[in-house]
Amino acid sequence: MKRLSMIAALLLVACGSGNPPMTTATEPKPALQASGPSGALVNPDFEQTGGDNGTPGWIHTQHAGPPSYSMTTDSAGAYAGHGSFHMKRTLPQVYGSLQQTLDARPYAGKTLELSAMLKTQGVGAEGWKLYITAQLPGAMAYSTGLTGDTGWQRDAVRLRIPENAHQLIVGVTLLDAGEGWMDDVELKTVN
Repeated sequence: MKRLSMIAALLLVACGSGNPPMTTATEPKPALQASGPSGALVNPDFEQTGGDNGTPGWIHTQHAGPPSYSMTTDSAGAYAGHGSFHMKRTLPQVYGSLQQTLDARPYAGKTLELSAMLKTQGVGAEGWKLYITAQLPGAMAYSTGLTGDTGWQRDAVRLRIPENAHQLIVGVTLLDAGEGWMDDVELKTVN
């Protein structure tokens, strides 16, 4: 039932935002501790690694079709600590994403900021972007994102959370060719 709820939520997000529905997902590993400035995110620094190429606490998704992305924890290219998240598009595809679902009720009526250290290699014009959605029409925002080849830099996105929101999805998405890395993810209220 939990898996069906998650799939339905992902489809609602995609339909409400004008993006194609996400169809491939990997369940996060249970019993991980939330951490970070707000205490809401699980594994925001990618120090916890999954033995099955998963990313503990996070869900890997992509648009329809055959697997088109390599999504791993990169122990050689971290911004800080021992790991970062790395995504590489291996086949033409609309998007691939890494995300977490959170309870929106503690943030109702507040503005949230999601920020992370990002870097890119060969990313096309559509970019490597952070996003927040409250799963309601018009309640989605993307960061400016990065394109081309860049070193580590902090990117951020803000969204005012509607009073009637129940779930948030936060993450990063690759909307074009290339590779992106993410580390040191933070989620905080800014008012």
